[in-house]
Amino acid sequence: MNKKFGFAIIAVILLTPGCSILPESKPIDFYRLQPAQVSNSTTVLKRKISVAEPELADMLQLERILRVANNGSIVAYSDARWSAPIALVWQNWLLDALWRDARFDDISSRQQGLDAQWQVAGRLQAFHIIESTAGARATVRFDAQLIDIKNRQLTASKSFQAEVTLNDSSASSAVEALGRASEQVGVDLLSWLAEPH
Repeated sequence: MNKKFGFAIIAVILLTPGCSILPESKPIDFYRLQPAQVSNSTTVLKRKISVAEPELADMLQLERILRVANNGSIVAYSDARWSAPIALVWQNWLLDALWRDARFDDISSRQQGLDAQWQVAGRLQAFHIIESTAGARATVRFDAQLIDIKNRQLTASKSFQAEVTLNDSSASSAVEALGRASEQVGVDLLSWLAEPH
């Protein structure tokens, strides 16, 4: 009888609304990159551009916001995520920039499979926070490739990198700094894509 009574008490506790023996989960904030700065030039310099998802460094495979500590260990902000996997965040951010930049026209994603002359591809080597004795900084590095789809050849490649110091140790500060670093990369990347190739 005692054993049955004990089970009954546990059942009542577990089924009572508002009662839980599990700790409350911490809320998670989701972030996206702020839109890049673009040119308002009235002259279209390149048309029919497709944007591929970038290849990623191994540690960037998920949607976590990462930082590399002084000892080389990789940790993630526990209460923050990107709104999508990093490859998709970067691809959508670049697509948006090309759409809004008047120097480019006929923009599509590689997944759409539409007819295109050029493809922007590459590898996102860095998109994280680095800690050091001098403080924490956001680093973004994109090794870009411009591919001539019609002729099936790599036309040009260039590496773009920027670093921005964090204001504090919060996730929101990390996202802001990564956004500013991405913006610097974006300005140079779009100018390079607009060049004759």
